[in-house]
Amino acid sequence: MYKKNRVLQPTFFFVLFTVISFVSFLTYGEVTSQQCVSCHQEQVKGWQKSHHFNSMGYADEKTVLGDFNNQTLSYLGYTANFYKENDKLMISIPDDTGMSIPYQVVYFFGYEPLQQYMFDMGKGKIQLFPFAWDSRLKADGGQRWFVLHPDADSNNLFHFSQMGQNWNYMCADCHSTDFKKNYDLKTKSYDSTFSAINVSCNACHGDPKKHLVWANNRAEDRVNVAEPNKGFTEYIGKSTHLFQRQSDGSMKSVKPVQESKQVAMCATCHSRRSFYKNRSTPTEFLNQFQPSLLTPELYYVDGQVWDENYVWGSFTQSKMFNRGVTCTNCHNPHTGKLKFKGNKTCTQCHGIESFDTPKHHGHQMGSTGSQCVDCHMPITTYMQVDDRRDHGFRVPRPDLTPKTGVRNACNDCHKDKNSEWAKTAIKKWHPSSKYIGNDHFSQSFYAADNNLPNANAKLKAIAQDSKLPDIVRASAITRLDKAPLLLELKSKLDVEPLQNLALITASETLPINQRWQLLNNLLEDNHLPVRINAARSLAILLTESYSKKMSKLDIKRLNNGLQEYKQAQQYQADKGFSHTNLGNLAIDLGDLEAAQKHFLTAIDVEPIYSLGYINLAELYRQKNDEVKVQSILEDAIEKNDKVAELYFALSMSFVRTNKKDLAKSALKKATEYANENAHYHYTYALLLQDLGQLTQAITSFEVAFNLNPNDSGITYSASKALAAQKQYTRALYYANHLAQLMPDNPKIKKYIKQLTVMKSLNF
Repeated sequence: MYKKNRVLQPTFFFVLFTVISFVSFLTYGEVTSQQCVSCHQEQVKGWQKSHHFNSMGYADEKTVLGDFNNQTLSYLGYTANFYKENDKLMISIPDDTGMSIPYQVVYFFGYEPLQQYMFDMGKGKIQLFPFAWDSRLKADGGQRWFVLHPDADSNNLFHFSQMGQNWNYMCADCHSTDFKKNYDLKTKSYDSTFSAINVSCNACHGDPKKHLVWANNRAEDRVNVAEPNKGFTEYIGKSTHLFQRQSDGSMKSVKPVQESKQVAMCATCHSRRSFYKNRSTPTEFLNQFQPSLLTPELYYVDGQVWDENYVWGSFTQSKMFNRGVTCTNCHNPHTGKLKFKGNKTCTQCHGIESFDTPKHHGHQMGSTGSQCVDCHMPITTYMQVDDRRDHGFRVPRPDLTPKTGVRNACNDCHKDKNSEWAKTAIKKWHPSSKYIGNDHFSQSFYAADNNLPNANAKLKAIAQDSKLPDIVRASAITRLDKAPLLLELKSKLDVEPLQNLALITASETLPINQRWQLLNNLLEDNHLPVRINAARSLAILLTESYSKKMSKLDIKRLNNGLQEYKQAQQYQADKGFSHTNLGNLAIDLGDLEAAQKHFLTAIDVEPIYSLGYINLAELYRQKNDEVKVQSILEDAIEKNDKVAELYFALSMSFVRTNKKDLAKSALKKATEYANENAHYHYTYALLLQDLGQLTQAITSFEVAFNLNPNDSGITYSASKALAAQKQYTRALYYANHLAQLMPDNPKIKKYIKQLTVMKSLNF
């Protein structure tokens, strides 16, 4: 590996590549690309046209697509400028006062449908500009500058100066090859390195040294070299080339499915995940990264993508993945493009006569809706212009929309129709559909996420259903809220890392002795995320009151896991959350002084990181020092005055110190900055009620109810407040709704009778 300084001029290799040819454009440690090109010219030519090749590069007039001929753009009420200065590409960004700060463009990301740019902020910290060039055709709305995060001011995570726009932390691991972050906490500086600026051959194939040994052997001698994968560590080819439909409608591989690490390899970048160390081999996905599950922040409850998940989380839900389909069954691995145009991508396996016909898709041939992707891979647009397709390949379920609020592909196009119309249309085309009207895991997830009764029994069934994708089963486990179910479930789960990670998350409510029973065998799991999360969950056992009862071997096992956990946090030391994690660990181990230092470091590393302040304030609360609690939270609000959590925490401190008027003001701010947070509105209503402001309290109770109508506490409080004002009709409405949430509850039945009597007597 050679070290990349934060130089502003292209290297010799880059210039030679862009000006002369593709032969000498990159290095792979000690092995140059010349050795790859000599045998793989076609693959290299394809790669040169790919998003991987353009994932990152040095910025100059040949590589940059944006217009730098004295262009301007409105930004946060001021004007940004795009211009050239002595052959350098420059962007001036107005600060909070409107003063323009010039930065040289040193790197670019991507090329279509947009291109982003980066600058050196000093100390090796590379940041992304807040602007992007829309590289689409002008007729499609492109060929323009635009602001990526128009509302992101200097206190926002996605402001160009903050860590949400930092290359070293956010982007480099996937956009470059063999990236090493090398962050120094003492100097708050980076000494980051990579072997190739973009996604090159060994990003996917790994170290080529043994492959070159294999390739350089005479053909007749290769059989004697013990390298089954041509010298590479793992097989990353297709599991099978083709599937065919059977008489019963199922799909079967034409040849036995071969185990492949391809999807795991692609997932190291094409997934929403956390990472704990510098990557090593390309296929160690679940040993280096912890993928996100199907949470409400990222997915609809039926698994359709909501926020960016980068494909893997959707694809692993699909039947195709679970049958052995890999990325390169559809995509050329070097160009990244689809192998076939239109429906041919799908009909290579799914027969034309059965699927590429109006009888199946119900649309006129050649029209929108006649393409397989229109219905089975709906589009979500990110970064304003970047359309990405959901890779869950699911059957449209408009019948689930009114039940769970999920999107459906039919009404994505037919916006003037409702879901009932779409369901009727599908039933007309497919009267014997085995999907429409049948149960789906989304209904159970919706019930759990909205605190509906009987959700746990359904979640338990999903967790045990081996026919369902692993990511779905794991996501069901995390939603379980009855601890005894976890102990019962463990013996019935597969030994899969996602399920184990979910089990760790769900076990937080268990007493520590039961947690040990459930998780102690995971301390030596083969997957780093499982080991360190299990250790973190069990850390309290190292305190004096528990450790006396543990064996020396178990203490050693737990200490080993926690040491790895600490190393993972130290790798992320450029982010505030790593230090709050260490601070919370210190609290569990009884070291409040160390916890305080970690929380202060979190604030120092990332001054806008509100959770650092909140954790520090909570530590002071435990010490009964409300003066410091209020001081640290007020300091946080001064730095970032639009964070609802800060105002809520401050309001609770004011309540504890009987400063209820101040608490009211802070709580009101919390509800304004998080106006969809039912808990904040509910708490605000309770405080208003306590202050004797019942009319205003009722308004807030009803806001909270509308946001979360399945919360029994909110529903009961709204009813009682209305009854106190003798508004019995409205009080009965909430009481009857409460009875639906908690059926067969005798206290609720008695309460409804009382309200009914008072209403009749006009009491």
